[in-house]
Amino acid sequence: MGAAAPPSAALARPAAGQRPLAAQLRQRQPGLAALTQRHHAAACRCNRCGRGVALRTSAVANTDKREQPHPYFTDEWKEYNRQFQRPVFDFERWKTHRSSSRYLRHVLGMGDSKIVQGLAKPLAYVMTLATGVALYHTLAEAGYLTDVPDLKATNAPFGLTSFALSLLLVFRTNTSYQRWDEARKMWGSMVNRSRDFTRQALGYVPYSQPELRSMLVRWSIAYPRALMCHLRPGENIEEEVKDILKPEEVKALAASTHRPNYCMQVLTACIKQAQLPAAVTSNRDSYGAVPAGAAYRMDENLTVYSDVTGGCERILRTPVPLSYTRHTSRFMMIWLTLLPFTLWDNCGWAMLPITFIVSFLLLGIEEIGVSIEEPFTILPLETIARTIEANLRELEATHGPATLGKAPEGAMNATELLYEVIPSAAPADTVNANSNGAQIAVKA
Repeated sequence: MGAAAPPSAALARPAAGQRPLAAQLRQRQPGLAALTQRHHAAACRCNRCGRGVALRTSAVANTDKREQPHPYFTDEWKEYNRQFQRPVFDFERWKTHRSSSRYLRHVLGMGDSKIVQGLAKPLAYVMTLATGVALYHTLAEAGYLTDVPDLKATNAPFGLTSFALSLLLVFRTNTSYQRWDEARKMWGSMVNRSRDFTRQALGYVPYSQPELRSMLVRWSIAYPRALMCHLRPGENIEEEVKDILKPEEVKALAASTHRPNYCMQVLTACIKQAQLPAAVTSNRDSYGAVPAGAAYRMDENLTVYSDVTGGCERILRTPVPLSYTRHTSRFMMIWLTLLPFTLWDNCGWAMLPITFIVSFLLLGIEEIGVSIEEPFTILPLETIARTIEANLRELEATHGPATLGKAPEGAMNATELLYEVIPSAAPADTVNANSNGAQIAVKA
């Protein structure tokens, strides 16, 4: 009936004996090999290997087109690594996450931490300054520097301002987390609504309109992928939907300016078409068209799609007020710049590790807030989109007499189950085509 092929197997979990996903990606994208060579063993369950499940080939292709930046000191590297920060948890990962060994694992894994790597520049500045202060005082006390000012400060200002700095950091981090959490909830709402919309569509759209039913499912699957591409830079919408939509549909979607809106327009047109009188091909199609009440409830789900699109755009286009971000950064850098001058008298050369630890802890809190402020490049949107696709394909394969014989192995078609439990519900004169085109008689 012209339906698109099943979802691409490029990102599916490997079957028994098959090379793991990371190995497949390395083969297809050689530029990634040097970055993942020591992490992606077949049996490895480290965070990076878990994140590898969420990697999309198109994202890797886009980043491999430019020269790989330095792993620690460039903003480009930080942006590149955001695609590895999309964890999807299963029961094993939750078990590891709760393990009492997590403390040692997290400390030993600091070198691979994206937060630590992102703090390389400010930490280098603070430690260079602290080292200079330590050398200055050492040389002055040894008599190598004479007639120089005593660069020492009291710690009283730090006691007065530390509470204000804490408030700024807490506000910054909490606000960013609320944005991250809201984005994830909106995508979760879309998962629920997509299931509900497809269930209603397959339940109410006449079986005499198989192309319309298939089109409703296809475009319901395409919508989250279109929204994902809308919210991320450098995405290829044609690559995302080429295995879902027909070629002419892919071309039309790619030519549109606002792709999520276009998906909703197509779904609305399908609902409108389904309300038109349909040809009666069997007594099961006697109602002919989608009732107005059912069409209204389906349209309510599309309204939620629109709300999700607008909410995601609001988060993407509107950051935390810049005055908070700027003032927090200025406050903290001034505070850390003066810190070595207050520690020398009491700590001596021990000032260096103390300054490093304090700077790392405070800068890390602020870095986390900035990192999750824009959530769409670190949320596993591709995994959510694949979940939606799998759910809707299953609904399509197990809903209605027109799909008898198409249910997954070991599963029973929902209508088939109804007729088995309530034999009187099955019209005796109705036959339906299975996936091979053969005729299956429904026993009364």
